Amino acid sequence: MKYTPKAFMITALTNMHVGAGGANYGVVDNLVQRDPVTDMPVIHASSLKGALREFFDNYLNKGPDFIDHVFGPDLTRGAKDPGIGKYKFFQADLLALPVRSNNAPYYLATAPCLIDNINEKARSLGLDEKFIKGNYDFDADIVTQHGNTILEDYQAQRAPQWDIWEKFGNEPVAVYKNHKFKQRGKELPVIARNKLENGQSVNLWYEEIVPRKSKFIFFVNIPDNDPYMADFIKEMTSHTVQIGANATIGYGYVNIEKI
Repeated sequence: MKYTPKAFMITALTNMHVGAGGANYGVVDNLVQRDPVTDMPVIHASSLKGALREFFDNYLNKGPDFIDHVFGPDLTRGAKDPGIGKYKFFQADLLALPVRSNNAPYYLATAPCLIDNINEKARSLGLDEKFIKGNYDFDADIVTQHGNTILEDYQAQRAPQWDIWEKFGNEPVAVYKNHKFKQRGKELPVIARNKLENGQSVNLWYEEIVPRKSKFIFFVNIPDNDPYMADFIKEMTSHTVQIGANATIGYGYVNIEKI
């Protein structure tokens, strides 16, 4: 069967916690998923596929023909025959995190290592060699297309002949050197969570989150001339999708757009 890769961008509308699971004995109790090689925040393919399955099955009430074809039969939900879905989902890789600024509400911070990682995956799937185009050959630790920009605790330099990447639209972008962004990627916000019983606190824990406005890119391999492809793309990009835990307190609501 021949497949064609389709690329999508996730933009977090609210804070998101896609949990890593397992025991953690540090200060933060619940950590987000991270790539084992880069240590950057990601959304594992299984979590992404599960969230999309939940969206199409329970939110849109798509029938079993659609669900089984795209995601594979689920024996726990009455399917009689085991099998795998026709669509192949890949991990969502981080493209940008928001950082506070003195001359805009936020900048989208990215780095060459993030862009190269996405370009490499796109290339391996047969897409353009430079899937995300941009000039990021610079000497300063952080550059933006604007002058006199302070990003949290850092003074950014203006990048001459700046390329405004179409993937970011009109949002302001800051490009960090890899070592600077690695530090930024490790310092995600942490929120204190509290469980109450009869108005009394019985449990306090700390949860790492990916902040709203963060952007990820993921790929889906879809069979050529697939009868459900147009519907899959249209529905997924026309609604708000929830990914990860804590939906009832507004976590994990995202927009997905085809790119």
